[in-house]
Amino acid sequence: MRAITEPAIFELGSDENPGFSCVGTNPSVDKFNLPFAIRNDEMGGWSQVNEIDVVRHYTRLSTLNFDINRGMYPLGSCTMKHNPLLNERVAGDPHFAHCHPYWPASFLKAHHEVMCELARDLAEVSGFDEISIQPAAGAQGELAAVFMIKAYLESKGLGHKKTVLIPDTAHGTNPASAAMAGFNCKHIASGPDGWLRIEDVLPHLDDTVAAIMVTNPNTLGIYERDFVKIADAVHNVGGLVYMDGANFNAIMGVFQPGKIGADVMHFNLHKTFTTPHGGGGPGSGPIGFNRQLSPFAPSAPGGKSIGRMKAYFGQWGMFIRAWCYIRALGGAGLHQASLDAILNANYLRKHLESALSLPYSTSTLHEVVFTDKNFPNGLITLDFAKRIIDHGFHPPTTYFPIMVKGAIMIEPTETEPRRELDRFIEAVRSVVEEMRTNPDMVKRAPHTTPVRRLDETRAARQLELRWRPNAAKA
Repeated sequence: MRAITEPAIFELGSDENPGFSCVGTNPSVDKFNLPFAIRNDEMGGWSQVNEIDVVRHYTRLSTLNFDINRGMYPLGSCTMKHNPLLNERVAGDPHFAHCHPYWPASFLKAHHEVMCELARDLAEVSGFDEISIQPAAGAQGELAAVFMIKAYLESKGLGHKKTVLIPDTAHGTNPASAAMAGFNCKHIASGPDGWLRIEDVLPHLDDTVAAIMVTNPNTLGIYERDFVKIADAVHNVGGLVYMDGANFNAIMGVFQPGKIGADVMHFNLHKTFTTPHGGGGPGSGPIGFNRQLSPFAPSAPGGKSIGRMKAYFGQWGMFIRAWCYIRALGGAGLHQASLDAILNANYLRKHLESALSLPYSTSTLHEVVFTDKNFPNGLITLDFAKRIIDHGFHPPTTYFPIMVKGAIMIEPTETEPRRELDRFIEAVRSVVEEMRTNPDMVKRAPHTTPVRRLDETRAARQLELRWRPNAAKA
């Protein structure tokens, strides 16, 4: 198949086919009707493009984007699933969507009720005493959590505790959040089976440990079976336990983190509870925490709060979508969603383990990690990811988690039907077979996209983000 090419909008116009015409003399607009040849600006000249060319140009561009409405988005640890359109309709209702935080309180009563009910729902499903829905994204939620831990320890005269333990299977942003809060990060290698053992943690526990940040299930999709033992051990040295909730989509209704030793956890409403994910946001990262941390929560009364994390109410559109999702499914439905996510991931694992290599034999939950270990003819994960695009799928997550060489991380989510899973399985097997029989075809993939393989080294060293005339010839 031949790749589609699309010029930049600036290259479509001409003086012979203007998009704007000014009749008569009007100094305030005449400057916009100068001939293209003599116009000049810092980009090198704007061209005139008529309306039909503009409409067709951007419509064509929109068809080049891959989206969840056209196929599976198997990015591991990202939970890129279908969002029910009913929830979008409710979120778009003018009575909800067009609110303003400066309206009188009587006008916002329904909005406050929704937010309070959402907080209660999240507390119930997670087992925490309280919820703050203020953080605007998952990373901001975990940042709020570590600031709360810091404030709590300082209030107890334990400001010398500066070490945060972070397993290699933790979510990727955990070290950054801990460092931003002023902690020193200490890496812990997980065990040979992909989960963190109590014996891996005990040698690192001393009076300087402020907290441990554990993702459960971890970024390999493996349940941390020693979580309770580890939490008890950290508590015994006066530290706290942060559980990263990035993979909460696998455990809704299965267990409550607040009841097994976690002191604080963030949620990703934009991954677990039916809100749009990707495209730069908006996200939403509420946090659940136990009562001892309540005085330090964002905007908590009493003078001990870490302060406000987000202006006004937070990400209101995310709240109403999640509120609708929880009510549509109920407790049993949320539980079933997690079971279906686990079933889909293990269905893929079982059918692909003969085509791809598994780095760990340990059972997994909502996602599975393979490697490029046995790829023939010197082909690697990047080649596989590029070629799967030609089969109509977005590539899985590649080269993460970083402790797995050549990682291929797949999360189908609960919303994919068996038919789509089978189509993905067939595509993967086809690519692997092609690696043996026609490696050059895989090495040159993708073949159906407007942009092929980029020179990533050159792009990093000579990055050019602004269009210039004749830039391609430079």
